[in-house]
Amino acid sequence: MKTTNKLFLIAIIVVIISCKKDTKNTTTAPPNSNTDNYPSVQAFFSTNNIAIQTYTIDASTGGSFTSLQGTTVTIPPNAFLTKLNVPVTGNVTIQFKDIYKKSDMFLESMPTVMFGGAPLISGGEFFIKAVQNNAALILASGQRIDVSQPSSLTGGVNAAIPQKAFVGIDSSNCSAICTTSIFWVPTTADSVKAFSQNYIFSLYQFRFPEDSGSWCNSDNSTFFASYPQTTLTLAAQDSVNTYGTEVFLFFKNQTSMVHVYNNWYGKFSYSYAPQGLQCTAVAVGIKGGKLYSSFTPITIGANQTVPFALSATTTSTFIAQLKTLD
Repeated sequence: MKTTNKLFLIAIIVVIISCKKDTKNTTTAPPNSNTDNYPSVQAFFSTNNIAIQTYTIDASTGGSFTSLQGTTVTIPPNAFLTKLNVPVTGNVTIQFKDIYKKSDMFLESMPTVMFGGAPLISGGEFFIKAVQNNAALILASGQRIDVSQPSSLTGGVNAAIPQKAFVGIDSSNCSAICTTSIFWVPTTADSVKAFSQNYIFSLYQFRFPEDSGSWCNSDNSTFFASYPQTTLTLAAQDSVNTYGTEVFLFFKNQTSMVHVYNNWYGKFSYSYAPQGLQCTAVAVGIKGGKLYSSFTPITIGANQTVPFALSATTTSTFIAQLKTLD
């Protein structure tokens, strides 16, 4: 009798455990790939941009950290001042982003383009900001932050494509001739040195205003000059106003990605296109909260016009295809 009761009790426990397992499995909702809902193209970019990383160092002793991608940042002792030029002590928070791939440059809305629209080849972009007590800091005179960009991320240190220091400028602060939301300008205050295993970007001052942080880039501005320039026009087959369409060019085999703007009647023209090179025109738009895109391979010819049409997609599918262009 006791044996029968024990077997009955064991059977009940097994049933209870089995029920609990079933409940756990059925209450875990599967991933839903159809949850994209963007009010605008700008919302798509702000939702999918690159996550910022934060690190803490002691201002008096300095220190270094290595980003998730492998960029090493070295900060010397006593590097920081408040905006009132008071030396900083104690812990300082460093906000940091590093970008090496064209797909990430796209998602971060950081094209490789100079003031006026000429393309650049990037050896790596990064964002940096130093903060203490919610206030942005400045670099003390004579101090520098060294950012090591490893060749495993830059695509190799290429002596034929020498890199120089560039800083990012928000075009909202410039005149109407700006051709992109952000552009890169060369800086003589900072420097880039090439070694066998890395580029070292030496940053001697943060960009003004310091509250916005500093974007920096190791860039080559001469590679495309050896190709004749022509105008490449991308002709939208859909309503640009309806979709809020944005268009970009991804150059093949080079870390270069430029933003092309709608000039007139749904046509996106780029007057610095290097004739003879290959690229892919990537277009994105939003309609009814859904993401639309197109990928158009192009070999750039003289004064060429290429049509493109958007089709519905999902964020995951779009980003996966985008990464094939890196």
